[in-house]
Amino acid sequence: MHQLRVLCLRRATPATRPSSVLLLSAHRTPPAKAQTRTFVSTFPKNAQSATCTSNRLSGRTCMITGGSSGIGYAIAERFLREGASRVILVGRSFDRLAAAADTLLETSTLTAGEDSSTDDVATRAPEEDRQLGSRYTPPAEPLSPGSLIESSERLHLLVGDVSDAGSWDRELEKAMQPVDILINAAGISNSNILPRTEPSDISQVFRTNLEGALLTSRALVRASIRSRVKTRSAATPSTDARPPSKCIINVSSLLALKAGTGAVPYAASKAGVLGLTRSLAVETAESLKGVFIRSNVIVPGYIETPMIADFTDNQTSKLKDSIPLRRFGRPDEVADAAVFLAQNEYANNCVLNLDGGLSAV
Repeated sequence: MHQLRVLCLRRATPATRPSSVLLLSAHRTPPAKAQTRTFVSTFPKNAQSATCTSNRLSGRTCMITGGSSGIGYAIAERFLREGASRVILVGRSFDRLAAAADTLLETSTLTAGEDSSTDDVATRAPEEDRQLGSRYTPPAEPLSPGSLIESSERLHLLVGDVSDAGSWDRELEKAMQPVDILINAAGISNSNILPRTEPSDISQVFRTNLEGALLTSRALVRASIRSRVKTRSAATPSTDARPPSKCIINVSSLLALKAGTGAVPYAASKAGVLGLTRSLAVETAESLKGVFIRSNVIVPGYIETPMIADFTDNQTSKLKDSIPLRRFGRPDEVADAAVFLAQNEYANNCVLNLDGGLSAV
């Protein structure tokens, strides 16, 4: 879906990366020229996939931006296996969404509680295996932003660019009506030092990473208010009854807390995501009556990506030596954290680091 730049250890290789898969900058040499390169994540063959033995998200509807690859895709796969009644993948490319849906259906993840452990489950990007899902026919004309497509009973596709969500906010709010859990995992970044970064690139980073998360969160709050108004008269008043809360889970970055080179706009936008999370946790409690919306954020560090294959053995060794756990994280481990934040009713304003201890160094 949306792409972000990843900075490499002692390498000045600028690249564009999916926001849901993040590596922290560990080098100090800025790239000579800003570039972008599309990339998708690959699940390590020697990593063990998480399995599901419960239906902790049974009956819940989830919307995931950046859900066609990387961490967003891993969360979608995990939520389906945890019994989520519906997952809505959001992306600007119908082809990528369709490929992701096709892969999810083929991995038998739509049966709650089924163990679908394979070497490629959860984080292998669907377009690595096929250009377009075999179940889908490309639309004859471009789909308008906000088009909602039912892939299956439990998997829907919402075509739209979150960086421009303001232009299709009505469609977004309509699609958000049944949503209980919102995952903001979309984001982009351009690898360059600030003096060499174009203003248009800075604007695009903030519109995708921060404004996109703001507008999807706004849509969830507005949809929740409308839903409350519609059901208030039909509900039976009870001083003891408390409806299940809704939940927003944002994906930030350790770069929001730990400095790096060549990532100023990205780091600033992801720091803004932390502020968004905290403010929402308080504002929704103060301003909404009878609607409970929890707001939490995951802060990933080094997560396994194909970029690691470009490192020399010496570079990889030094990078891992900087992490107390001496290894990189996996997207499915981030998905584990998302399940916890989604189902724990007392988790609010959680800032959950998943960096192997790097933030303590």
